[in-house]
Amino acid sequence: MANGKQKKSAKKESWEKITTHRLHPETKRSIWAVILLGAAAVLLLAYWGKAGPAGAFIYKSMSALLGVGYAILPIALMLGAAALIAGGKRLVSTTLFGITLLVFSILALIEVASPGHGGALGLALGSLRIPFGTIAASVINGIIAIISILMTFNFPIKLKYRPLKKEKIIATGTNASEHSIPENDGDENETTEESESKKTGEGKENAIDGEKIQIDEEKIAKDVAVYENKQPAHKIQKSPFKKFANYTPPPISILKSAGEKPTTGDLLANANIIKRTLDSFGIPVEMGEINIGPAVTRYTLKPAEGVKLSRITALNQDLAMALAAHPIRIEAPIPGKSLVGVEVPNKAAALVRLGSLMNYPDFQKSGPLGFVLGRDVSGEPIFVDIERMPHLLVAGATGSGKSILIHALLISLLYKNSPATLKLVLIDPKRVELSIYARIPHLVSPVVTESKKAVGVFRWAIGEMERRYELLLQAGSRDIK
Repeated sequence: MANGKQKKSAKKESWEKITTHRLHPETKRSIWAVILLGAAAVLLLAYWGKAGPAGAFIYKSMSALLGVGYAILPIALMLGAAALIAGGKRLVSTTLFGITLLVFSILALIEVASPGHGGALGLALGSLRIPFGTIAASVINGIIAIISILMTFNFPIKLKYRPLKKEKIIATGTNASEHSIPENDGDENETTEESESKKTGEGKENAIDGEKIQIDEEKIAKDVAVYENKQPAHKIQKSPFKKFANYTPPPISILKSAGEKPTTGDLLANANIIKRTLDSFGIPVEMGEINIGPAVTRYTLKPAEGVKLSRITALNQDLAMALAAHPIRIEAPIPGKSLVGVEVPNKAAALVRLGSLMNYPDFQKSGPLGFVLGRDVSGEPIFVDIERMPHLLVAGATGSGKSILIHALLISLLYKNSPATLKLVLIDPKRVELSIYARIPHLVSPVVTESKKAVGVFRWAIGEMERRYELLLQAGSRDIK
């Protein structure tokens, strides 16, 4: 027992040493920035003859290498320091390579313009004038200089344009005289033209087998318009994220927020199919509203009095065959409503963008452990709070969205918490999912990719949990609040 406790304490001490003495990435960049500024200052002092014998030696040797371009080196070093101090997602190695390439390209331009004045380093790229000529060599070296500046400051060139948006006509009608189930050949333009030509003043009534079905076409058009960006269901207000003393959350602009539209097919025809299929099995229903979601469309219906819900749920496969959609889901009843819902997959699902959901004020009110879950069947945003569900298990089949949920959870927490209040331990045996978070400042340790090390992490987490329970016990409190 004593040996086990000693091993446990030794591992804990080694773990704490690793996490305590690991430099923050921004600290590393700051150190390199100071080094570059110091080197630039020494070179300038050597140029002015105020750096002693060592400075004189440096000036003499560097003049032989750089020629008249000696002054370019301290300027390039100061540019590199400015790029590192500016922060952002910049690697020290990339910045150093960028300023080195910048010095070479400018010396080459000097060598091309005035042979013999670019120093020994200027000959490396300046010799391009021999096979390409003076003009072409100047163009090539100018391109290299531009690339080196872009690499140093990590500054992309973007050309913004606004594509023309085509107005789409909503197809919501079917022929009132048709008694057969309409077929969808996938041609949206043809369906649109037919539906527009068949609209009449009595378009809200559709005769099927001699019966008239009351369906609110205006409600259907309104639901479709939400995803066509004609009549938004919510007025999204951008709420600024909480500001921290020593931490700046990533800009929300790096997340895509453009809304996309699902392809639902003919909504009115599908509602008619559902009613006709249930009528054929002796189940009279009254069709209700239609809710369009990013992945599924829910058709609501109200069965006649005396109809058992089990009879409707038993027709799952029959409805799927009639609608030519699989799988469908029957929700009987819909929570909080005296209606039955039939959820039919959309022909093409719409992507739910994380950036658009983070702009909702409800996300800010969800607490420091709140995160974005997605949108429900009606397209409404869903935000949940880990504090209210301390035990969370993410499971599902391949391709069901487990990794997307984990990324949404982590990104939400990074936007709402600073490293002072949130610490993460990430274990990624697959080595491809969580490795992209290797440089965030919230990590207690580097991302664990080996199974054997994961065991030690769990032991440390158990010890930390016991320590916190002991603190709560001593404070006489139930939780941290």
